[in-house]
Amino acid sequence: MTLTLGEVLELDAVRRAAPEVVVGADLLDRPVRWVHTSELAEAALLLKGGELMLTTGLGIGGRGPVGEAAYVAALTEHGAAGLALELGWTYSEPPPALVRAARQYALPLIALRETVPFVEITEQVQSVLLERASLGARRERDVRQQLTDALLDGAGPQELTSTLAGLLAAPVLLTTADGALVASAGVPEGPSARRARPVVRRDIVLLDRHWGQLAVLPPARADDPVAASVCAYGAEAVGLALLRSAAVSDLDERRRRLVEDLAARRFRTTGELVGRARVLGLPFTAEGRYVSLVLSGWGVGDPDVVVRTVTGALAPGTALVADTGEDVVAVVRTSAAMTAARAVLAAVDLGSGSLGAGGSARVVAGPVVSRLEDVGRSLAQARRALELAGAIGLEARCLSAAQMTAQLLLGGVRDEPLAQQLVWEEIGRLVEHDRTHGTDLVGTLRTYLAAHSSKVRTAQALRLRRQTLYARLARIEALVGDVHVPSRHTALVLALALHDLTPAGAEQGR
Repeated sequence: MTLTLGEVLELDAVRRAAPEVVVGADLLDRPVRWVHTSELAEAALLLKGGELMLTTGLGIGGRGPVGEAAYVAALTEHGAAGLALELGWTYSEPPPALVRAARQYALPLIALRETVPFVEITEQVQSVLLERASLGARRERDVRQQLTDALLDGAGPQELTSTLAGLLAAPVLLTTADGALVASAGVPEGPSARRARPVVRRDIVLLDRHWGQLAVLPPARADDPVAASVCAYGAEAVGLALLRSAAVSDLDERRRRLVEDLAARRFRTTGELVGRARVLGLPFTAEGRYVSLVLSGWGVGDPDVVVRTVTGALAPGTALVADTGEDVVAVVRTSAAMTAARAVLAAVDLGSGSLGAGGSARVVAGPVVSRLEDVGRSLAQARRALELAGAIGLEARCLSAAQMTAQLLLGGVRDEPLAQQLVWEEIGRLVEHDRTHGTDLVGTLRTYLAAHSSKVRTAQALRLRRQTLYARLARIEALVGDVHVPSRHTALVLALALHDLTPAGAEQGR
C-alpha cells in the first residue's frame, strides 16, 4: 500500500518539525515512494520519481530567484512528490521565487519550522513504507491464493469477477474487445454506474488475441499498487478460466445449458444471457432477430458431428448450437428462418454418410422473435410443430412452425369430444365410405372447397374428367348433404383440417 504526502505529515518525526504546507494543500493525496535528502542544486538528477525531497536549501542559496525557480522545475520534471524545506539554516522563510515556482509547477512545498535530524524523518518514513510493502506482498499472496482456489473450484468469469470485487471493495467489470459486458460485480444500479471511468484496467489476451478487458472502478485508487496487482492477477485468472472453457466438452455443456435455460426461461436478466453468449464467442445482443431451429431424425450418427455440421452450415458467429439429448437445437441470429433451415438440412443431407441420416432428417424453424429472452417461445413452437408433423405423417422435411399455427391450434383440441363430434357430423360418412370402398371423397371435397367450389379448377387439380367429378360431388352430397350452404362452409373446413391431423386417417368416434 502507498503512503501519501498527507500521511507523511502525520508521522511523529515530521510533526515535531512543525510542518507548514505553503503550496499544495490540495495535493496531499500524492503518493510518496521514498524520502531523499540532498543539498545539491542538481539533486533532481538523482531522483526516479515519487520522492519527497528534504533540504535546508544550502545548494540553492545565493542562486537567486532564477536558480530557485529552476530547482523547482527540475524536481517537477523528475517526478518529485514534494519539497520539504527546513528553515533556519539558509532561509528564515520560504523565498518568494521558490513559492511562485511551486505554485506554477504544482509541486507541494512544505516548510519545516523546527529542527529535526533528517535521518529520523527518513528512518520513520522508510519504516512505514517497508511495513506497508510487506503488508501489500502478503495481501497479494492471499489474493493469488483465493483466485487459485476459485479456479480449482471451477469458477468462471462471473464468479471470479465477484471475488475480485470483494477483495478490492470496489466495482469490477469484465467486457469483450468490442465493449460488450460479460460479467460485473459491485456495480451500483443505474446507467451512469457502468460509464464511470476505470481507475485500473488490464487487457485479457487469449492465444495471442485481444479478448477483452478487466476494469476496476472507484472507490479503488489508481495509485494503489494492490489494486493494480489484484487487477493484473484477476485478468490472468479470467484468462485461464476462459481458456479452460474453451475445452470442447465444457463448451458443449455450456451451450446445452444456455439452450435449456433459454427454453425454460431460467435467467434473471437478458444481460445475463448476453454475457453467457459472449463467453461462448457469440456476439448476441438483447434486441435482435432470432429464430430457433430444431433438427431430428438424423439417424445414428454422433451428435457431436451433427452439432459441428449444423454450426458449419450457418454464418460464423450467428448460431448457438447444442445437442439437448432429444434433438439438436440451433438459436440463430437471423430473420431468414427458412433460409437457415434449408441450409442446415442441406448440410445434414450432404453428410448423411457419416451422420447415418439417409435423407430422414427433418428441420423445423420456429417463428422469428425480436428479443433474445423470447427465444424459448420460438423453440417451444418449433418443437410442437415437429411433434405434430410426425404425428400426422407430414412428408415435408423442412417446415416452418409459423406457417403451421392453425394446425398447431387444432392439434391441441383434436382429441376433444366436441372436435371428434364435429368431424363425424360433417364428414364422418365420407370417411367411412372411403375406408370401405377405397375412394377419396374426403380428398375431393377438400380440393373442391379450396378451389372456391369451382368445378373446372377442381377437375384440373385432380386431373379428372368433368363427368367423373360431377359423379363424385353427387355422391358426397348424397352422404353428407348440401356442401354449398354458406353457414356450413367453416364447419366443413374445420372438420377436414381436424381429420388431416388424425394419424393415418384414424376413425373418428361417434
